[in-house]
Amino acid sequence: MNEMENARLMLDYSRLFFKGSLKTGNKTYSLRYGTASEEKKLKRRTNHVRALHGVGFLRKEFPVFPDQVLGKEFAKHEFLSAMSQGKRSGNCQEYNNAALIFGYENKVQNIWLILHKEHEFLVLATDPGLSDTLVLSEFCQYKDYNYWVCDSWFNIHCKIDLYGLMVNSKSSQWELEGKEIFITETCIAYSEKATQWCQKLFIGDMQAIRMTDSSGQPTDAFKGLFEI
Repeated sequence: MNEMENARLMLDYSRLFFKGSLKTGNKTYSLRYGTASEEKKLKRRTNHVRALHGVGFLRKEFPVFPDQVLGKEFAKHEFLSAMSQGKRSGNCQEYNNAALIFGYENKVQNIWLILHKEHEFLVLATDPGLSDTLVLSEFCQYKDYNYWVCDSWFNIHCKIDLYGLMVNSKSSQWELEGKEIFITETCIAYSEKATQWCQKLFIGDMQAIRMTDSSGQPTDAFKGLFEI
């Protein structure tokens, strides 16, 4: 198994699935700072609002993002208006699910879903695999393992021990451009500087859930997520 290449292929598939679409609902731009052009900022601010509605509709109607969304039956679903070509929208959960479907269809081995209260991403990790509970600052313990991250929302593909460095670098780049993370809570919505939001990933535990086994077959967790 080539963990590096498969992680890249999964990331590329997910990025291509959302390319040219509304993309994410939780990325926007500040009009007060940043090197991005005003045209780019205004387009993202408009699309992020539209994407929020699309993501909300999708999760309400199909909370587990079933396999058919990405398959041949795609055009038959009621959410075509929200997820048709050019109108697709998703946050890290939907970007992950697109990558997971690719992994499932291509029998990619040892895929792990990593869940944090602020974010989620994928790791390809062969046996013995990952601990059930992880802390980002301790990813360095896997430095000598051939474990690879696929984080298509962040557009990051790297060895697991470099992930903390990569998210810090990417969030700094975003902030330089003026990109912010849009956060919705129970009764409040606001935008946060990318580096400020990123630091939350270093606080609290992450849960690792195995989604495919060493032969590329879906685990019970995968079957439960996608109802297959």
